[in-house]
Amino acid sequence: MQHFRARLPKEPIMDNDDNTHVATPPATATVEALIERWWADHFPGSPVAQVTHAWNHAFAAKEELKHRLQKFATDPAKR
Repeated sequence: MQHFRARLPKEPIMDNDDNTHVATPPATATVEALIERWWADHFPGSPVAQVTHAWNHAFAAKEELKHRLQKFATDPAKR
């Protein structure tokens, strides 16, 4: 099993000579990228990938997870 570290968004850069800031991506985009990276690290070439029905089931679950997390992040009533 491979382990990876999530890359956190960069903090704004403060410089006395320059007042520009590094844009922070929305949390949902970061979570989606994390899920995609996890999927790519664990599923292609796995036993799940060898059985079409299992692959389709796992892929649908991944997409549903992204959808639920996006709703959670954008709809305070879902918390």
